[in-house]
Amino acid sequence: MKGRYKDPRTALFMSLVIPGSGQIYVGGSKFNYIRGGAYLAIEAGLWGGWYYYAIYKYDKQVSKYKKFANAHYSASTYENAVHTLYGQLGDTEAETNFNTRYMGDRESYCKAIYGTATTAGCYSKDGLFLNDAMHLSNSQEIGSSRSLYDQGSYYSLISGSTYVLGWDDVQNETPVSALNLNDADAETVAFGSSSNLSSYRSMRSKANEYADMQAWFFGGLILNHLVSALDAAWAAHAHNKVLYEEDLSWFDQVHFYGGYSPLNAVSSLSVNWAF
Repeated sequence: MKGRYKDPRTALFMSLVIPGSGQIYVGGSKFNYIRGGAYLAIEAGLWGGWYYYAIYKYDKQVSKYKKFANAHYSASTYENAVHTLYGQLGDTEAETNFNTRYMGDRESYCKAIYGTATTAGCYSKDGLFLNDAMHLSNSQEIGSSRSLYDQGSYYSLISGSTYVLGWDDVQNETPVSALNLNDADAETVAFGSSSNLSSYRSMRSKANEYADMQAWFFGGLILNHLVSALDAAWAAHAHNKVLYEEDLSWFDQVHFYGGYSPLNAVSSLSVNWAF
């Protein structure tokens, strides 16, 4: 006999936890050891790829777009611009449509900055820009010396079209008269255009691609565990089958013959081993 019995369930469980370990446990041939090493290498490669792309590259890309936004987007510029637009509306209907059409995420924006939307008068349910002098003063420090309550939400929100007025290269600014705010059914019109905003969106999109790669890596890890586990169980079964055949093949060639004659009161037994 070449080796000992290996429990397929043990091999399956070992490779389910650590791919390749079940094959190494079974052993018995170079092929099992090679497969075990291959599954371990795939596992290490997948974890390494996950860390490199979903953690390292993602973090670098996030730092890159935050640095870019801090250099080219100004919360103070944005606030002054929308305040100016709002001051030119002139009637309640236009103000209501402006709030609904362009300021729908105002509460979320203020909450991302302060934690509580109403802090410093940034947001009010009673209307836009009520008693927000303190917020206007604070906005000069946002993105530089002032810390944000929720950086993720803030840097996501400023990629929206409404915030184009805060980018330092905004062009083709739309006058109030072209916003059609006295028509409740009119479509939303862009406040302007900005190459820096487009670049910023591309940077964020790249970061999101790195983040989305986590699903592929974890899917590969799960598949590697399952395939390795099933393969380990099969390897143990094949290993044991060979052992069984080697152990019993000589016995299968032995034949026993016996007989009894009542007339002669004689019994006999013979053994033949076929080569």
